[in-house]
Amino acid sequence: MFSGSLSNSRFVSAAALVAVFMISQASPLHAEEEKKGFFSKIFGGKGEEKPPVPAEGKSEPESPEKPQPASSSPKPTTAKSTAKSTPAKSTAKTTTPAKKPETKPAAPKVADKPKEAPNPAAPTPAPKPAEKPAVMTTNVRGEVKPSASNPWHIIDIGGRDYVTLESIRNFYNPLFGFTGFREQGNHIWLMSNKLVIKAQVGSQELLMNNMKFILSFPVVTHGGKALISRLDLVKLVDPILNPSHIQGAEYFDTVVVDAGHGGHDVGARGVYGYEKDFALKMAQHLRTALMARGFKVVLTRSTDAFISLGGRVSIANQIPNSIFISLHLNSGGSTASGIETWALTPQNAAATISRGGGYNMNGTTGNKQDSANIALASAIQARVLSTVKVVDRGIKRAQWSVLTGIKKPGILFEGGFVTNAKECLLIASDNYQRTVAAAIADAVVNYRKALEPAMARR
Repeated sequence: MFSGSLSNSRFVSAAALVAVFMISQASPLHAEEEKKGFFSKIFGGKGEEKPPVPAEGKSEPESPEKPQPASSSPKPTTAKSTAKSTPAKSTAKTTTPAKKPETKPAAPKVADKPKEAPNPAAPTPAPKPAEKPAVMTTNVRGEVKPSASNPWHIIDIGGRDYVTLESIRNFYNPLFGFTGFREQGNHIWLMSNKLVIKAQVGSQELLMNNMKFILSFPVVTHGGKALISRLDLVKLVDPILNPSHIQGAEYFDTVVVDAGHGGHDVGARGVYGYEKDFALKMAQHLRTALMARGFKVVLTRSTDAFISLGGRVSIANQIPNSIFISLHLNSGGSTASGIETWALTPQNAAATISRGGGYNMNGTTGNKQDSANIALASAIQARVLSTVKVVDRGIKRAQWSVLTGIKKPGILFEGGFVTNAKECLLIASDNYQRTVAAAIADAVVNYRKALEPAMARR
């Protein structure tokens, strides 16, 4: 089923949310000078993706016509009722793939957070105008075209439902007022004065207002149309475009801050110190910043003590009206740099990296908070990026042990690479730790603000 589905009434309340979130500043370079629109409140004012200049002799695309709002909640049911998702091969040692529906998660054991991360991918060069889409699909089992009661163009490809980017544009057009839909080679842009979405055929990277998200499945094409998986629409796109309609959102006044590692578990060994020490200092600064903003704070550890991963989850689950933030620092090659924020892998999807728990076939306890998790991750990643000049490694998914068993919204934040001499020197500075902590605290405020309507209904 389509969690977070919209109806006419949702458009009204979502539009009201946009009006509340409008601000006057325009520059994306500083935290105090954010762009207009509710995205700036959630994403923290990250730079805007610029569409390509039309080739000489070609005119601008016409503005899309606004569709009639759906008369009922759009439930992108499978294009063929008998189709089932085709799982990828599991890389987790403790899970065995089996055919399961996309809902009703159970709780398998999963792999822990790795101690190494890949170097950030090099920027994709601009495609040539004559370039053709690289991923064409032929294994189509069924198709459902838009109608008066269903705004979604759904195509079953190999047993997995995909939705056209055109139908995504049309559905969210009343909210964002898209003025352009442009294709250049393998690249596709959906554009409005509030929001620019950029996708690339064959890639799992999706840019929204120039902030990087990693999709569960690559963008594909069929019949000249670009498509993303229905899972990504439900678990990523909709919760971010409509955070006020996240289902099951609960009020919180407490933040459980988890400083990674501790004691004999030193974590990543950095150029200027250990991950466990940097994480604890950042957690202490975050506690101060959150309390200054009116939140209660619980630290899973306040000293250099070892706490098991299960113990951290147990502490968090005992705290009522709370969310969970686990702080870590990264390791990798000497040139690897940047920040990334992790949410739990949705059911029937694979982790972003091979050591991230593999394919999440059966689901976990934490998957009940999928929509809230991705909204919280987006708020934190965006706010930090708008505050400090660091590389955006993206919002990613994995089955880290501290996220799988959590019964509340939770994320894992990687605040930079201690194996990069220049970045580790920055991480070791008290100024950086305080600045990042303040940005995360601001993001928590923005997150709660965005979800207030959903919390009120709850």
